This record gives sequence, C-alpha cells and structure tokens, in this order.
Amino acid sequence: MEFDYRAILWIITVIIGIYAYYPYITDILKWETKPHIFSWIVFFIMDLVAFFIQYWDNAWPGSWGILTTWVGAFIVVLLSTRYWEKSITNTDIVAFILALGAIVFYVILKNPLYSQFMVFAILLLAMYPTARKTYHKPHQENLSVYTVAILRSILSIFAVINLSFLTIGLPAFIIFLNTLFISMSLIRKKQLWLN
Repeated sequence: MEFDYRAILWIITVIIGIYAYYPYITDILKWETKPHIFSWIVFFIMDLVAFFIQYWDNAWPGSWGILTTWVGAFIVVLLSTRYWEKSITNTDIVAFILALGAIVFYVILKNPLYSQFMVFAILLLAMYPTARKTYHKPHQENLSVYTVAILRSILSIFAVINLSFLTIGLPAFIIFLNTLFISMSLIRKKQLWLN
C-alpha cells in the first residue's frame, strides 16, 4: 500500500476547519461577534453546493474540508437567529435576494465552468452584508474564521486528487476573498483607533 500525503492533509484540513469556528462561535455566544445572518445563510447553502461540486469532480479528500466548513456555517446560522447583527440595509436585502436568486440559477446551469463562476458571484454578494457591517463596526467581527479559512483552503488545494479549475477554483477564490476582507477589517480597525 502506497502512502498518500493527501490523506494527512485532509485530516489537517478537517481539524483546521473545526478549529476555525471555535473562537468565532465562542465570541458569538459572548455577544462579541454579531454575524450577519444574510451572509451566513448563503455561506451555509454555498458550502454544501461547493462540497458536491468538488466531490463529483473527484476532489476527495480535498472536498471534506469544505464539508467541515458547511457544518460550521450551519452552527453560525443557528446562532445568528439569536445573536445577529440587526442593522440590515436595503443593499443588504438586495445582495441577499440576488445571492439566493443566483443559487437557483446556478442549480439549473448544466455547465460546471459557468457554475463555478456563479459560485464566485454568489460568494461576493453574500460577503457584502458582512463586509458593510464590518466596515462600520470592525470590532464586531472575529477574523479567526476567515484567517483559518485561508490556511484550510491552501491545504485543501494540496489535498485535491484531481487538480482542475473546478476542484481548486473555489479554495483559491476563498483565499482571495478572505484576504481582501481581513485586510479591509484591519485597516478599518486601525483607522478607527487612530481617530
């Protein structure tokens, strides 16, 4: 039997996925982090869809990191029903409706490549309410889940058996999107601290 390093990466990715949500969920329960329920509902749906995209394109074991993220997003959605950010704007509602509509459109697409780009658009729309809230209240967002998601995504790329745009596109996009989000949040915290 031949040793496959990807199995070790898969185990590490799952552990990191679980670890990513621990401080985030703890801060939610302490009322220090207020997740934007619109973002997390869409993240929850899209993580499950992304898992199946990768799974069907033979990304195992790399796809299991996304499934771990889905479980974490599910817990955040459940907690968001009580501990959520209550300042919802019209643009939040529009982004949420567009993201949900895009999910329906995504499901009817039969082209995996177009579907992948649709996932990117949906995640951008889903991230908008959280990014808007965090811009105004950066102290209400724990960055641990986003930071660890970058590491988890890097490892999941290396754990993928079948390298293709479909199997590594989403983790690469998550790295990009979370890096932008973390940078914006840290810059905003510094700006507010200096004022």
